Amino acid sequence: MRVLLMLVMFSATLSAQDQNYWNQQYGTRSRLLGGAVVGGCDDTSAGFYNPARLAWIDNPSLSVSGTLYQMDRFFIEDGAGRDRDLAATNWRVVPSLVSGIHLLDFAPGHAFAHTIMARNYSSNNVSARRQANINVIDESRSPGNEDYTAQLNADLSLQEYWAGLSWAWKITDWLSVGATSFGALRIEKSSVRTRARAVWFNGTVFEAASVISDQFFSYTDLRALAKGGIAIEFGGFKAGLTITTEAVHLWGQGTASRDVEINNVDTNLNGVGDTVVFNDRQENRRTEIRSPWSFAMGLEYRVEGTGTRLCVSTEYFLPVGNYVAMRADNRGFFQGLGGLAGGSKDFLQVRDSRNGVMNVAFGVSQEFGEWLIGHWTGYWGFNTDFSADVNKRAGGLSLGGTDFDLYHGATGVSVRTDKSEFAIGVHVSVGSNRVAQNINFDDPTEPGLLFGASKSTRGVYWSVGLAAGYTYFF
Repeated sequence: MRVLLMLVMFSATLSAQDQNYWNQQYGTRSRLLGGAVVGGCDDTSAGFYNPARLAWIDNPSLSVSGTLYQMDRFFIEDGAGRDRDLAATNWRVVPSLVSGIHLLDFAPGHAFAHTIMARNYSSNNVSARRQANINVIDESRSPGNEDYTAQLNADLSLQEYWAGLSWAWKITDWLSVGATSFGALRIEKSSVRTRARAVWFNGTVFEAASVISDQFFSYTDLRALAKGGIAIEFGGFKAGLTITTEAVHLWGQGTASRDVEINNVDTNLNGVGDTVVFNDRQENRRTEIRSPWSFAMGLEYRVEGTGTRLCVSTEYFLPVGNYVAMRADNRGFFQGLGGLAGGSKDFLQVRDSRNGVMNVAFGVSQEFGEWLIGHWTGYWGFNTDFSADVNKRAGGLSLGGTDFDLYHGATGVSVRTDKSEFAIGVHVSVGSNRVAQNINFDDPTEPGLLFGASKSTRGVYWSVGLAAGYTYFF
């Protein structure tokens, strides 16, 4: 029974960038201000940040923006044991926002907009290996050292796209309301493979003990949500409030599989090696990805006669309780002991949960005036990006959680003419947290399934990117 319990508990988890809600900002100017635009957004990104602000925009326009080039580094020091770091360096183009504002003659005081955005766009691929001649197997079966090898390979990716339609109404000279209805498409894949083996000569023949674990899930999920907002403006002072609803599930389907083999491993230290195999795969499983309610507010103040704008925003995301993100049938294993309590259901179900978090953003813009090709403005922004990750439950599959609390900074300029605006800048992200080792190749033992005990270590994430955007005014 001990080996069965350990088998079900045996699981390796890694991180995908999915539980940092402010990992990206949308629209170049809003990104350069750190997203501190809930109170005073005055471009097409208002459809996301505060749809009520659309009513204050006079010119219909179309915008496109993104990160032209970004390098990010994911690093867990000693993530698989001493001097075996888990690291991934990614170079990629990151899409951000395509949006537009439409003003219709038959609806004065009203504004309409469309928004297409990459809400999340991340991936990581890491690996580690150890090969050594060390003592792993109990002395009663193998006196001395064994030839030991262990390795980890993980490939994780997440893409989430939102598309929305917005409406805003300027009720008075100082008050407006607005709302955006979003559809969210999420595509995630996680594949983690671990191997460990000890080989020795028992005096007659070579003998081996091994542990193999493959866990995989992928899915596509569609859900709907909405954001409502209000905005006020008095001279140089602007303020806004928004509420984003939790998601309503529309459709989702995915696949989950696990293959765990324990061969000739004496987990009870009774002198007898245990061999147990569990393997199953379920396709076309129903998914239901949840996202939280959130509440945001923002303020902006224009300093009279200086061309300087100061802005601040904050948003609180409510917790998401423990839930099943991908359901599995309760059936016997394709291979293995079908009588194990819970059966294949507990073995394959994908779970998720999230803490509540609050983020803040600060931004400054400064008008420099007319020069050469247009009117120049500079931007500086900073925002926090705390992780909503909850320590994952051992033994099952779970959505990747980012353990890093991140901090983002950005700066850049925009040039505006009568018919267009171009903005460009750089953004930098850093974060470091204490994290648990994904798996440990140090001091492996038979009771530990040929691995060592997981320890606490340090995780680091940083990225730098070049962002650009273009807006055309009709």
